[in-house]
Amino acid sequence: MKAMVLKQYHQPMEWLEVETPSIGEEEVLIQVKACGLCYTDLKIQRGEIPPPIVTLPHTPGHEVAGIVVDVGKRVQGIRKGDAGVLYIYVPCKRCEPCLIGRENLCPDLKRIGFELPGGYAQYVKAPAYAFCPFDKGFSFEEMSILTDAVATSYHAVVALAGVRPGQTVLIVGAGGLGIHGVQIAKLCGAKVIVADKKEKALRLAEQHGADHVVSAGKSPLETVREITHGMGVDAVLEFVGSKETIAWSLPSLRKGGKLIIVGYVPGQPFPLDTMAMHYNEWEIKGSRLCTKVELLHVIRLVEEGKIRPVVSRTFPMQEANEALLELSNEGTAGRIVLTNREPLTE
Repeated sequence: MKAMVLKQYHQPMEWLEVETPSIGEEEVLIQVKACGLCYTDLKIQRGEIPPPIVTLPHTPGHEVAGIVVDVGKRVQGIRKGDAGVLYIYVPCKRCEPCLIGRENLCPDLKRIGFELPGGYAQYVKAPAYAFCPFDKGFSFEEMSILTDAVATSYHAVVALAGVRPGQTVLIVGAGGLGIHGVQIAKLCGAKVIVADKKEKALRLAEQHGADHVVSAGKSPLETVREITHGMGVDAVLEFVGSKETIAWSLPSLRKGGKLIIVGYVPGQPFPLDTMAMHYNEWEIKGSRLCTKVELLHVIRLVEEGKIRPVVSRTFPMQEANEALLELSNEGTAGRIVLTNREPLTE
């Protein structure tokens, strides 16, 4: 088969002939139809996520959708020809977080596209546990991004922020994740304010239900305060994670509000006003992907037409370098997706 292989940090990947994975008794082999592009993939290419997490040579890609072409002997409930996406995390299933349904916090996680080979390839193998089926009537391009761009937003908005009808939510960053955060917050019954420095992202956020949009380059804190009549928002969903955006995101909260940090910048801590934390009883929570149950719920919501995955552009798999360059230079309002359309090789 062929795969995109990163041999050196800060260098383009190569479209190479590699060995097709052989599966174990409890694994499945997926013919990759589509793989979403994440900003984390840029961090991998830049060497910002080094060993032991990512070891070179490496094939990235963690938003995988495809068709089952081989099934291990002990696998039940999955057949050749089934369409599905892969839950990124492969947990130990034995530790306390796993046993209480928070496997995204397992201390012994392996991740598709990180410790394990990813979906920038014609085929990828995975534990049968990771396979999440969906109706074949849906496009692989749109469904691929559910595993991170949509489900991560769902985990942050629903599980961590606990957004309820009548609340006001600020979405910081309306890129591949944030644009789905807008939809999910609206589904929860909230009023949604979106802040982004890109005009195209703000316009897309309006199309997907944002009640107010704010340019992140024009005193966003002051504008948010005006919109909320000086009260602040009930929750901030921070999809950027830079110290600059967090500096104005936190004081955007009302008393007792929650800041959910989804985006991150490696090695960039942010200052914290402990007196303001004390007087306002603000909560700060980190957000890490989702649980498998949440991913399955997101699949159902998409199949029911309640969430629409937003794909901004597609590239052939072998043009992953060009796709990453576009993501790096322009960012994106929605998700870029790689597709496999050339003849497959074994």
